[in-house]
Amino acid sequence: MLRRLSFAVILSASCFASPVGAQLRPVPQDEGTNGLALALRHLPTSGSVLYVTAHPDDENNGVLVQLNRGRGLDTSLLTITRGDGGQNEIGPELFQALGVLRTEELAAIHRYDGAAQYFSRAYEFGYSFSVEETFEKWGREETLRDVVRVVRTVRPDVILTLPLEAPGGGQHHQAAARLAVDAFRAAADPARFPEQIAEGLRPWLARKVYQGGVGGGSELDKEARAVAVDTSGYDPLLGMSSHQFGMLARSNHKCQGAGQLRALPGTGRAVYVLVDAEPKVTGPEDDILAGVETSLSAVARFARGQEDKAPFLAEFLRGIEDQAKQAQEAYSAHAADRMRTALRAGLVGLVKTRSRLEGTPLDAGAKYEITTRLRRKESDFERALTLAHRLTAESTVDDGDVVPGQSFTVRTRIWNQGTEPVALQDVAVRVPTGWTAVRQADPPASLEAGKAADVSFKVTVAPNARYSQPYWHRNPKVDRYDVDNPADFPLPWSPPDVVSVIRYGSPTGPGSVLPLTLEQPAFFRYEGRWVGGEKQKVVNVVPALSVSMTPDIAVMPVGGGARREFRVTVANEAKGSGEAVVRLKVEPAQAAASLRFEGDEATARFFVTAPASLEAGEYAIRAVATRAGQDYRDGVQVIAYDHIQERHMLRPAASRVQAIDVKVAPAVKVGYVLGAGDEVPPAIQQLGLTPTMLSADDLAYGDLSRFSTIVTGIRAYQTRKDLRANNQRLLDYARAGGHVVVQYNKFEFNRLSDAPAEGFSGGGSAEALSPFAPYPASVTYERVTLEDAPMNVLVPGHAFFNVPNRIGKADFDGWVQERGLYFLGAKDPHYVELLSSADPFPKNAGEKKGILVDAPVGKGTWTYVGLGLWRQLPAGTPGAYRILANLLSRP
Repeated sequence: MLRRLSFAVILSASCFASPVGAQLRPVPQDEGTNGLALALRHLPTSGSVLYVTAHPDDENNGVLVQLNRGRGLDTSLLTITRGDGGQNEIGPELFQALGVLRTEELAAIHRYDGAAQYFSRAYEFGYSFSVEETFEKWGREETLRDVVRVVRTVRPDVILTLPLEAPGGGQHHQAAARLAVDAFRAAADPARFPEQIAEGLRPWLARKVYQGGVGGGSELDKEARAVAVDTSGYDPLLGMSSHQFGMLARSNHKCQGAGQLRALPGTGRAVYVLVDAEPKVTGPEDDILAGVETSLSAVARFARGQEDKAPFLAEFLRGIEDQAKQAQEAYSAHAADRMRTALRAGLVGLVKTRSRLEGTPLDAGAKYEITTRLRRKESDFERALTLAHRLTAESTVDDGDVVPGQSFTVRTRIWNQGTEPVALQDVAVRVPTGWTAVRQADPPASLEAGKAADVSFKVTVAPNARYSQPYWHRNPKVDRYDVDNPADFPLPWSPPDVVSVIRYGSPTGPGSVLPLTLEQPAFFRYEGRWVGGEKQKVVNVVPALSVSMTPDIAVMPVGGGARREFRVTVANEAKGSGEAVVRLKVEPAQAAASLRFEGDEATARFFVTAPASLEAGEYAIRAVATRAGQDYRDGVQVIAYDHIQERHMLRPAASRVQAIDVKVAPAVKVGYVLGAGDEVPPAIQQLGLTPTMLSADDLAYGDLSRFSTIVTGIRAYQTRKDLRANNQRLLDYARAGGHVVVQYNKFEFNRLSDAPAEGFSGGGSAEALSPFAPYPASVTYERVTLEDAPMNVLVPGHAFFNVPNRIGKADFDGWVQERGLYFLGAKDPHYVELLSSADPFPKNAGEKKGILVDAPVGKGTWTYVGLGLWRQLPAGTPGAYRILANLLSRP
């Protein structure tokens, strides 16, 4: 429970500038004549495949490339969670912010594999050894509801999912697989989730559902119903195999340590096993699409038994499919005019078929299935015809971050790089309700070959426009998101606010054109500051003042008298200058902030002293900035890396104050080797200490003896080559009487070389002995995933549990997500095991040690910390701060 508190406050102010984020670039294979050839592959097909996984990075991207790019099928990926509970190897984002990052990594990936992306509302609460626990936390019925919604929306012929059974952890995968299999039948039952039927969705029964997706040589290979998908074949349009192209896509899972080395030719295979089918499959199969009608003409099957009600249907569909094949043949023969003629004829046939279908007495179900597929195919033909015309459009804005009420310019340019003119029927901008878009001049009526058109719009943001942020937010009562805007669910993100709509005519004869539509989200272009090249992002609506407060978590000892600094930063996102007043929601305290230009920032420093009556508990301090009578209470967290599009989250300008009975020994001086996405140093500062960040020179040549304790950050042996090179100096420091604290590492700790390994980054073995530990030991896969699993103190008299804070059961209460991971496998009697614990799950049975391991090294100590302090400290877990204080205060 958060409580308000009165504090004494001193303040001062300063100003400084802020950095810029970065974005992504298009895939060249989708542009020009190569993009046209790939688009043509989709025209004569009507098949659809849905892949259901648990997290981003579970999907087999080579399979998605093979199905979409190679076979021209519609492919979709339903990822049950956004990966919110994972680790982050490239930055500080955790929890929902990590989910946003991983969502955008999937968007970058789908530029390669072509899949459409969907999500459920499930939150990834952390690694799990139990399907039952997973369903209990997600809510099995609610998550199945989401999966069924996607199945009814996508209407796949085949569903692929993960293995239904697996030893050990990661049971989210098996939960996702069970949901996919359950949804296969549930989606076809109108009695299941009838509210979806009332909304306009219709029941749907896919043809087959498969589990698997792993490579060859697995247990699945031995199954009688195993079907292998070969992704190793060379594709001349991709310039490589589907597997290689899929691995290029997969390299965008950077925050999860995805390997960056290109895949080699001649490899690539995935194995699937049939779980259910309708009608039943009795014999062996050689293809996951065996027995599935995926041609365009096969859409006529939905009128089976009603052929007399639409006698034209089969013939029309065969004719459209024939035009698609003629377009493919004309492309191969470099007959551009003939290709465009075939594409126009196919598109006209689709529109004509759909129009005539509406007037038939076919039942509503048949009309729905046929019309849905015809509309999808119209989009495919329109895209191919636009590429065939070599028509290129780009819509840019002069400001990427706009505020309510602001006006900005949208500039839409269209280039006709083809050989025949096209009619420009209209150029418009679609904006949300309450916005306005005024065209500054009319476009030309015709766009001749080799010419361009340039049309500008003045767009004004609605005064009450919704800020750009996730449409989902965490429900604190369950591990599931609540949806703020149901219209956007289950999409990855809300659709762009500003979209250019270009209506043009493809000539069919003298004075006659075929109308087509090209839509292009408006984006802001800028140069990448660190990685170079062009970056892009859609228009973001932000508050006129972005207010943020640090630290997120402040720690004050109970009893009062402690003094802590809080900084409130106000960023001006509006055009022009202005004055603002910054206030803390404590005893009246405020500061003036002068903001001179868009992007300018001012920071007010507030020094808060706790009252003498301060009791243990959690308190809230909130900040507000006021300008022109309007209050602003939120700040924009920018999530931006070179491989993703920039996204925003709004966070309240607030700090949580944890009043804790915590002490730190006198004369403690901490040296710190910063790790990956490491948020532990701010927690050390909250204990009243100032850690010194150790540089490469410090580790190689510096006087380490000036520190009483040196801490290595999370996964520091993965990210800090200088640490690996100078580890012996740390051990010498310990022998001389220093205390070394090593926070959790992955398997890089078990190998000396930093040579990159194929697959995911890092590498190493859980069995190899570490070259960095003082005595034989290895980092292992062991972990305890239940956040409230009982903790056993193995050496109660050890200094760690007694000095300066007495550590007891209460210090392990209120933990989030897990107890710890990557425990140390100690293989020498010098090591002293201080803690043990156990999950209640059979797949992770047995007592786990290596959680906290201490060893004497000369006159000093070396301690390995598998406890998840790195996750608990930013979450404000009180016991984690007391444990950290004891680790730093070794006598």
